[in-house]
Amino acid sequence: MPKIRSVLPVAGALAALAFAASPASAGTNGQQILFSDDRGDTYSVWVSGHNQDGQQVSHCFNTPATDNYLSGWWWKGTVAVTGYKSSGCSGELYNFGFTVPTNWTSDYYQVWD
Repeated sequence: MPKIRSVLPVAGALAALAFAASPASAGTNGQQILFSDDRGDTYSVWVSGHNQDGQQVSHCFNTPATDNYLSGWWWKGTVAVTGYKSSGCSGELYNFGFTVPTNWTSDYYQVWD
């Protein structure tokens, strides 16, 4: 069954940016995440790890599309992801971890479920 694509409310996006730390330059000092839902059943993810300033942070992102740009949050080092079957991080499906490099060739570091 195909996913219904939706747009995040502008207010929610602005709130996320307000709570995120100072942005890193593209490809240096951490990356934003491109989460690709290859399973087709993940409608939100909880991401936890260190940001570009070395602070421990976490956030729930809704993932309504196959490719989801988790913009406004910069990560580096070990990052943990929990996938959920509903938006708002409800109904845990799985967990996995990965390492986001400090330097990368683009603004986004892609991960798949």
